[in-house]
Amino acid sequence: MKLFRSVLISVLTVLALSSCGSTDSSLDSSASSAAEAVSSIAESSSEAAAESTAESITQTETASIAESEAESIADSKEEAKEYKSIKLMTLGDSITDGFWLEGGYRVFMCNKLEENGLSEYIDFVGSMKSGKCYDSDHEGHTAYAIEGFREKGVGTRSGIAGKTPEWIEKFQPDVVTLMIGTNDILSLFKLDEAGSRLEALVDSIFEKMPEGGKLFLASLPDMDANDNTYIDKDKFTVESMDTYVSEYNEKVKALADKKQSEGKNIEFCDVHSVIGKEDLYDGVHPSEEGYQKLADYWYDIIVKYISE
Repeated sequence: MKLFRSVLISVLTVLALSSCGSTDSSLDSSASSAAEAVSSIAESSSEAAAESTAESITQTETASIAESEAESIADSKEEAKEYKSIKLMTLGDSITDGFWLEGGYRVFMCNKLEENGLSEYIDFVGSMKSGKCYDSDHEGHTAYAIEGFREKGVGTRSGIAGKTPEWIEKFQPDVVTLMIGTNDILSLFKLDEAGSRLEALVDSIFEKMPEGGKLFLASLPDMDANDNTYIDKDKFTVESMDTYVSEYNEKVKALADKKQSEGKNIEFCDVHSVIGKEDLYDGVHPSEEGYQKLADYWYDIIVKYISE
């Protein structure tokens, strides 16, 4: 643009000087030449401006593409996390086993791990097998309480405490998820001592786990005494059942806090916050939707652990 102005001034100056002593014809000729020169300059300037604009746009687009590629690479690096491989033991009662729906939450969890390319990092271990999924091993035992008992007026139940040290020693899980106590409540078996029984079980797990092993200790879901499929209507009201579950879960949380203060690698997992009465199939066991919620909950916890 500056060049165009400079040339234009020069042409006009020539025309002015020529007009002082030239004939009309020579003046016309000079003017014509000058006009042609101005037109040529204008065309050249226009082309130069267009090229400059195009170059500017190209530079902008290039910068934008480079920025997008950089963001894409950053996102890719974020997605390409490193995971550690673990042996996982799911330990508990019928909810872990998958009562009424074979495999229960574990099937949904396994499927989600496969869908997200994480199944290679999780080796489920245990003496039991159930559920159609890539790894059906577990330690969920239907109708089991914390400890076994045979008591008049209460009934008889087997307990996981007697066998747990053997299972832990045999399979050497890096991670254990423990959810137990439902059947202690259903049997109304010495609930004031349930916290002590659970602590003994937890201690036996840490005694046999590999160094650095992690225990995720879960609360219990609600139970709905309006459904008497497995809940004795002569022993429970809706209010009393809610109280028993709440008081037991307080014991679970207190135990996790206590063991943490002792330096144990334990974490409280509030399953109660995930599954409500509307997610129950028979007043005790989760519905399909409830098992799915439980699967999502455990999935998030385990994936966070293996990515730490």
